[in-house]
Amino acid sequence: MLNPSSQDQVFSCSQTTIDGCTRDAQFYTPYNYHRALIWSGVMTALSHLDPAFRTVASLQAVNEPVMDANQTPGYGQFQKNFVQVVRAVELALGIHVRGVAPLSGPSSSRNVTGALSAASSSPNFFNSEVRQVLQDMVPVLIKVAQQLSLNLIFDQQGLRVQLKRRSPLITNFMNVNWQYNNPSNPADAKKGPQAYDNHMYYSYGGVAAANEEAYMTHICNLDRIEQDAALGNSPLWFGGP
Repeated sequence: MLNPSSQDQVFSCSQTTIDGCTRDAQFYTPYNYHRALIWSGVMTALSHLDPAFRTVASLQAVNEPVMDANQTPGYGQFQKNFVQVVRAVELALGIHVRGVAPLSGPSSSRNVTGALSAASSSPNFFNSEVRQVLQDMVPVLIKVAQQLSLNLIFDQQGLRVQLKRRSPLITNFMNVNWQYNNPSNPADAKKGPQAYDNHMYYSYGGVAAANEEAYMTHICNLDRIEQDAALGNSPLWFGGP
């Protein structure tokens, strides 16, 4: 799973494990949402185009957002746009996504950038923000592809055939119960395969006695999986030290 622990402007405050430790989480603005969506689109494309990324199965939107949903305005719409961007890129590449109708325009394109441009002209499929992201990611992808010597021509090196055999990425979010104060539910954004991430921290103390038996007893009696499943956040996996 590709997990953006800290995109520019930081997801949450006072995180000492990331590059930008700050008291002010500045990520939650339209400008930074847009930038994050562009990079998400690029990473989706790389995951399918670059052999070095062939083992990538999932892409996470945000790692550990601020827990108070009142401090993350627009995050719910960002979740929906994130999924749409991932799926738009995959549909443009000719990758089948179960339950999502294929696009007709990109199928006649000669190369990846042309397919993305064609997808950006599909108002019946994607909202205006997603369409703009598809346009804005093209020059970024071109630059990255040049640096990595990637083929973007569908009829060269069997690229079109290879892409049709690819499975869509699993979009991944922190679970809805990570936040409080009426948080948005990432299950509402689902299109195609999706999973959810829950972080359990023992290192800070106060959860269980500091020994293996206490940890295992606590884990085996958690009801988080059931609580999240009731809200559509399934499958759920756990992370955290």
